[in-house]
Amino acid sequence: MHKISMLIFGLMAILNTYAQSNSEIIPVAGDSIPSGPIIFSVPSATDYIQKLLDSDKLWRSDNEPMIRLLNRLLDHSHEPFDSVENRLVKFNPEEISINYHDRILYDTLPVRWLNDSTFIIDTTSFEKDPVTVNKTIQSYVIDISTIFFDDQLPDMRILIDSLLQAHDTIIEITIDTALLKTRNIKLYQFTNGQVHPSVTAPGSNRSAWLHTDSARLIFSETVKVLKANPDSPFNIVSDKRMPDSLQVAIGTLLLYTGHRDSTLLMFNDIYGHKTPFWVTSGKEELYRYWVKNYKNDSITIWVGNPARKEISFILEDDIDVNRITKEKIDDVPIISLEPDRTLAKIELLNEIPVYWDYELSNTFALNQTYLSNWARGGENSFSSMLDILGSARYVNKDDKTVWTNSGRLKFGTIITEEHGLRTNTDLLELNSQWNKVMKDKIDLSAVFYMKSQVARGYKYPNDSVVVSKFLNPATLTIGLGMEFKPFKNTSFNFSPISYKNTFVIDTANIDQTAHGIPENKQARQEMGAQLVFKNRLTLLKDLSISNAIRLFSNYLNKPQNIDVDWEINLDKKISWYFSVRLNLHMIYDDDIRFPVLDENKEPVYLPDGSIRKSPKMQFKEFLGLTLQFKF
Repeated sequence: MHKISMLIFGLMAILNTYAQSNSEIIPVAGDSIPSGPIIFSVPSATDYIQKLLDSDKLWRSDNEPMIRLLNRLLDHSHEPFDSVENRLVKFNPEEISINYHDRILYDTLPVRWLNDSTFIIDTTSFEKDPVTVNKTIQSYVIDISTIFFDDQLPDMRILIDSLLQAHDTIIEITIDTALLKTRNIKLYQFTNGQVHPSVTAPGSNRSAWLHTDSARLIFSETVKVLKANPDSPFNIVSDKRMPDSLQVAIGTLLLYTGHRDSTLLMFNDIYGHKTPFWVTSGKEELYRYWVKNYKNDSITIWVGNPARKEISFILEDDIDVNRITKEKIDDVPIISLEPDRTLAKIELLNEIPVYWDYELSNTFALNQTYLSNWARGGENSFSSMLDILGSARYVNKDDKTVWTNSGRLKFGTIITEEHGLRTNTDLLELNSQWNKVMKDKIDLSAVFYMKSQVARGYKYPNDSVVVSKFLNPATLTIGLGMEFKPFKNTSFNFSPISYKNTFVIDTANIDQTAHGIPENKQARQEMGAQLVFKNRLTLLKDLSISNAIRLFSNYLNKPQNIDVDWEINLDKKISWYFSVRLNLHMIYDDDIRFPVLDENKEPVYLPDGSIRKSPKMQFKEFLGLTLQFKF
């Protein structure tokens, strides 16, 4: 029993030793102990860096600056730049001969077969397959009534053969030629080893044939190329002057590299202190260095870099070495100085005046309405409005004069499903105002104002008759008076002497009576007074409101009936560029009259048979998202 136990124990020891010799050693992370300093030879360091560069998992991206620096280090270690420069300088373009040779170019395109003889060049994908395959299986039907109700029994062998016979399958291939035509894809026929029509252009030196697997179309073309001699490092060149251009480019880069190349030198003193000095392609400046001896005496030396790989040393003139000595305090003279306590005279700088300042503001507004299966009705619409305001302001503080000029273009359109594109806003304004400061907040003022439009206007739904266009009508106002500015961004301009002219040039095509001008006349002239009020307030954060009210009264005709032109803009800023704008514009002109309608929306006639007309309030509103830029 004891011998058996010893035998089993020996066998287990042998098996354990064998298992340990054949098992793999698995390293555990963080359980390695450094065996000594890391030492590389030049070849081993080169191989190690190259392996790191070839590792894809090591780098975060291919554009890491460390990769470029390591590649340049490897290039420089393989061969010094001086050797590369010497070999490039020896490059002689005259040793290269360039001549014309024939070269065959091959190209391959995939082919898709639509049937046994028709194919297309498959270079694009289809949303819908142009080929439709229909399979029809013909089966044989047996009338059972003839089997059981016939006078005689059928031949079972014939019956079984008819049931077991093979079914016929009819395959019908349909090619959607209309789809291929819309995609400008041609159909090609392959018959008798020829492709019809030809896949190459007429007169072309290209040839084409099908590959042996019939899945590709191979093109070949013979072209003339410039080829260098076999002894040169070049094969096919772009032109015969390429070697000369390369020699000039090499010389340019070598000259540039020589100017940029620099070498760092370290100057050491007796105490081991190091001072850096860069040697470049040459500088005119001299740099001062202090050279000391063991007694700490210093002498100035000027070091220069007159040319590439050259250093110059210049000793300071009039060298005087002074050493520090100990003296008694009684023998040291003490000199006290009284400082100058007078203040220097201050001379004021002459201010350079800036007379003109400019401003340009662009506002683009959008508004959209979309309806889908809306039970209450409605119509899809999309509207936009462009508002451009530019100003030029002249200020002369010495003369106390201010000249303000501004122009405004406001144009808007609307698109609906029923009526298409229409113009809903068209305004062109020109303003010029000259002010002379009389007293605080009160100026003598002269104003000029003109209003018209730029596009043709129609009285919808009738879009065949033009009711307005550029300068038809146009309103011109000139006034002289005073301006009062009680607060910032608030002004009252009153012109008791004002002249207003409303005119229509093209009375043959434009009805001037619709704009308050009598028949058989092209203009309506008025003398009266004008009051213009302008104000801009910030109600809340990023919420502002601007008012512009223009009132005019005619001295000679119903002065109590005042013309009103009032525009309000309410802006709520929602981001740096975007804001929500509400624009309200109201006009009342006693000379512009509209037909009076009854309860049935029919015109009311006067006893003489003419339509009764009266002035009415004109109102326009726009609300939308605006994109605003200021310069």
